[in-house]
Amino acid sequence: MLGKATVGLFFLLLVWGNMVAGMKAGLGCPDWPLCHGRVVPPFRWDIYMEFGHRVIAAAATLFLAALSYRRLRAYKGWAKSVPVIALSAVGAEIIMGGLVVLLELPVRLTTVHFMTGLVVFVLVFYMASFDGIKRRPAFPAQGMGGLFFALGALVFFQAALGAYVRHSGAGLSCPDFPACLGMFFPGILDPRVLAHYSHRVLAYLIFLTMLALYASALLDRRMANSRGPALILVFLVAAQIAVGALVVLSRLQYMAAALHLAVALLMIYTLGNAWVKETEAGRAR
Repeated sequence: MLGKATVGLFFLLLVWGNMVAGMKAGLGCPDWPLCHGRVVPPFRWDIYMEFGHRVIAAAATLFLAALSYRRLRAYKGWAKSVPVIALSAVGAEIIMGGLVVLLELPVRLTTVHFMTGLVVFVLVFYMASFDGIKRRPAFPAQGMGGLFFALGALVFFQAALGAYVRHSGAGLSCPDFPACLGMFFPGILDPRVLAHYSHRVLAYLIFLTMLALYASALLDRRMANSRGPALILVFLVAAQIAVGALVVLSRLQYMAAALHLAVALLMIYTLGNAWVKETEAGRAR
C-alpha cells in the first residue's frame, strides 16, 4: 500500500508540475524555500499552483523516505543501491527546484529537473513492485523482459525530448498537425523546429513499434502473456499522438499538456508492469 501511494504521489507531482509550467505559474513563488517570504502565502491562483506543487513534493518525499527505509531493510546486495539512488535523486530534485525558481526557469535546468523527477518515478515504481520479501528484486535485461525495458527507455527519452520542446519554447514551432509548417518534411532547419519535428517522428516510430510488438504477440505463442500489455500500449500511444495534436491545435492549453504527460507516465507504468511480470515468468521457468 505504501508503495502504490508513493507511486501515485509522484505521478501527481509530475502532472501538477506540468500544469504549473503550462499556466506560467512557475514564478508564482519567486523565493525559496518560503513563498513570498511566508510559510503560508497570500491567496492567488498562480501562487497556490506553485505552492501546491511544493506541498505535494514534500508529501511525496516523506512517503519516499518511509518506502526507502523499508526497502533498505528488506533488500540485499546491489539492490540496496535503489533506495539510496532514489533518495539522492530527490535531494537533487529539491536543490534543482530551488534553483529553477531563483534563476527564473532556465531551459536546460528545468528540463533536467523534469527528467530527474521521471527517474525518481521509475525508481519508486521499482521499489513498489519488488518488496524484497514476497518478490525479490531483479533486473532482467534479456528476452521479453529486456524488450520491455528497452521500450521503457525509449518512452523515457521521448518524454525527456518533449520536456525540452516544452521548456525551450518550441511547442508551437510546428503550429499545424499532422503537417509541420504546411509540409510533412519541413525545410526549415531552425533548432526549435527540428526539436519539435523530431519529437513527432519518434512518436510515430514508437507507435509502429508497439503495433509490431502486438502483432508478434498474436503470432508467437511464446509471447501470449504479452498480448494484453501490448494491446494497451498500442491504444496508449495512439491516444498520446491524438493528445499531442490537441496540445498543438489548442496552442499549448495547459490541461491538454498535462494529459499528454499523464498518458506518457501511464505508458511507462504499463511497460514497467509488463517487465515485472516477465521477471516473475522467467523465475517460474
